[in-house]
Amino acid sequence: MNGIKITTVRKAVQLSFLLFTLYIWWKFYLFVRHFDYGTSFVPRPQSIDAFLPIGSLIALKNLIVNGYVDPVHPAGLVIFTAILLTALIVRRGVCSWVCPVGTISEYFWRIGRKITGRNFRIGGMADLLLRSIKYLLLFFFLKVILIDMDRYAVSAFLMSPYWAVADAKLLDFWLKPGTLTIVVTSLIALASLFIKNFWCRYLCPYGALLGIISLISPTRVVRLPDKCNECRACDRACPSNIEVSRKHGINSEECIACFECVASCPRDALEIRLIRKINPLLYPAILLGILFLAVIIAKATGNWDSVLSYEDYARLIPMRHLYSH
Repeated sequence: MNGIKITTVRKAVQLSFLLFTLYIWWKFYLFVRHFDYGTSFVPRPQSIDAFLPIGSLIALKNLIVNGYVDPVHPAGLVIFTAILLTALIVRRGVCSWVCPVGTISEYFWRIGRKITGRNFRIGGMADLLLRSIKYLLLFFFLKVILIDMDRYAVSAFLMSPYWAVADAKLLDFWLKPGTLTIVVTSLIALASLFIKNFWCRYLCPYGALLGIISLISPTRVVRLPDKCNECRACDRACPSNIEVSRKHGINSEECIACFECVASCPRDALEIRLIRKINPLLYPAILLGILFLAVIIAKATGNWDSVLSYEDYARLIPMRHLYSH
């Protein structure tokens, strides 16, 4: 019963964050449009910074090596740091509960299963090689940012005009996609219809980072052998292709804490533990509590709103095509 409840709650949380994401992108579009075409002014939603994780990683390094919070996109640093903290405490729950890309990816494979009657699974060496892509991308970004960029390069990036309008340039990227963007996005969408969480499993460096951090998380699903009848319903339910029925505790970097395995078990042989057993419905309270508490603290300490003024945006946004990283 708890398993069924938690999947229902997860779907509600997913949908809420997806709708919220669409809302903030719409508001941001109206914000940018004001400076492009002189339409009615709409304030910039600071939470749009959540979609600048690479820059936020640079901002995190800046905080460590230079000792100050990035004033241009402080909300990005707050959200990025909070998400890393959730991975440390409650695994990759952000991927399956909060991330809009993860939600859309899940919708795709569920639709694909309704159309074809099944989802396909890549196994063996092919799966290993494909999964290595996201880790190679992650290590590339970590090398460039954490090793190659010194404290002065980090500070210079955060003070550059490009960083000031990086969010607007990201909007342009999707509103005016090139041929390559359309082709690659279409191929990923097509693959996502047939393979569970294709983007998350094989291509997302953000998820790879959270997965590595989650390996030391105290949260995990534990199988109770005395209750398990080895029906393998959990294996079939797991979108990350983890063989839950063969493990005592699930401590894989691929586990996204969706708890589909828990919901699928007919004998309640799987339980969620954060050091000790917890009520499944406590999990989203902890996950969302960390995220919302980070925002509350950031707003209370003045580390949420950008220092850029209306005049700054009026000068920078119309000229954003001139700026590159």
